[in-house]
Amino acid sequence: MLKEEQERVYDWLNNDLRLPVFAEAYKGAVIIKENKSAGYVSFVAHAGRDLMNILAATVAGVKAKQVQYKNHIDKLQVDWQEEWGFSDSLSPEITENGHLIPVEVCQRVSTLIEEHKSGSMRSSEANGLFFSTFLDYSDIDKIPDNFLFEWKKAKIWFVGHAHLRKNSFPGETDDNLEKHFNCLDGYLYIAASSQYDRLKELNEILDATNR
Repeated sequence: MLKEEQERVYDWLNNDLRLPVFAEAYKGAVIIKENKSAGYVSFVAHAGRDLMNILAATVAGVKAKQVQYKNHIDKLQVDWQEEWGFSDSLSPEITENGHLIPVEVCQRVSTLIEEHKSGSMRSSEANGLFFSTFLDYSDIDKIPDNFLFEWKKAKIWFVGHAHLRKNSFPGETDDNLEKHFNCLDGYLYIAASSQYDRLKELNEILDATNR
């Protein structure tokens, strides 16, 4: 059912990290991908997305705070005036000098932009969190560019295929799914093996000390 390397990943998630929910999601994604069960693209992409987005943050105890765009826009909409929008009927003076918008409204727009910028920075840091948490790259700047590039590419693909859409996915989906899942699979195995080797070395030291 699972290959030897995948069994190691499953065991690492389930027993070493004690995250059975992630372990079962990983195992299910592998099986569904191989069997090509109905809806397999979305199911596998969803599992892949969550493994990339949440696993390291869960282990590291990092809580992601999402920007509440709907709440911001709902509040902004209350005070926003229709005449502040662009139209062909604007006078030359307004077109040149702009509208006089109350400072409270400007502050709301500013807050939204600042939270969006902060969220974008957190997203960038999140891409390196897996490497710093599991692969000993404490400095994100020292992570090889090709590692981050293929990680980000796989993550973007999973996010884009995790939800249902009106039209079917493009014909190259199988190849891309295989490529990006193999990327994730490979890094999970490296992380699992690295963790396993460290535990093995520690146990050997403890055994030698207790003799």
